[in-house]
Amino acid sequence: MGHNTEVADSQANTEAGENAAAAPSSATRANPICRARALAKQVQGPSGVLDILTGVDLEVARGEAVAIVGASGSGKSTLLGLLAGLDRASSGSVELCGSPLEPLDEDARAALRAGRVGFVFQSFQLIPTLTALENVRLPLELASVLSASSARRTAEAALERVGLSERGGHYPRQLSGGEQQRVAIARAFAPGPEVLFADEPTGNLDEATGGRIIDLLFGLREDAGAALVLVTHDPALASRCDRRLGMSAGHLEAR
Repeated sequence: MGHNTEVADSQANTEAGENAAAAPSSATRANPICRARALAKQVQGPSGVLDILTGVDLEVARGEAVAIVGASGSGKSTLLGLLAGLDRASSGSVELCGSPLEPLDEDARAALRAGRVGFVFQSFQLIPTLTALENVRLPLELASVLSASSARRTAEAALERVGLSERGGHYPRQLSGGEQQRVAIARAFAPGPEVLFADEPTGNLDEATGGRIIDLLFGLREDAGAALVLVTHDPALASRCDRRLGMSAGHLEAR
């Protein structure tokens, strides 16, 4: 039975082509955490309109980990921003946590992300005037689902999970790059998101520190049962995911 299913899936992927290969199997397709259809993004360049993404189809199942790899300028980070609702597509559609993003304004998209979507950036994106604890508390307070005291306790627990319980009173400038990224991961996971987006989470770190961040990221993701969509140049990081997709000149393909 299992062998026949694998053969059928293989044949279906071959016939469907590159974009279909970027979708999970029919068993996980019924209720994806994220779905993109015919997604395109154009920007105005010096010599005219530049296509950043063209006709991207993608589905991410709940609890699935997907890596998007490719050369610089291939559209990876642009795609991640569109999937997370941080930017608007030129055409096509994105559905996130069961809600279409196109009808939503910026405030409504932010409200949708609050408590349900986490994002980890390559450059950490910590607020420099806030301590590590305050950075982790901020999304909890913005989501307005916890009291101030509960938000503090949750943030403290998140920092403890990433091994920084003694650094909560320190500002980002007082932390190493690896510590800043651990704070960023704590901030992303503290609200208990259904899906986490990560843009080159080890890109600014040395190999040893990056390895520890990978272990931390996947350990927390497994505990939370969250889906993970990440952009990376790191083959070790990509290999930890359930699927590895490639971006090339704005197109998405299986690898």
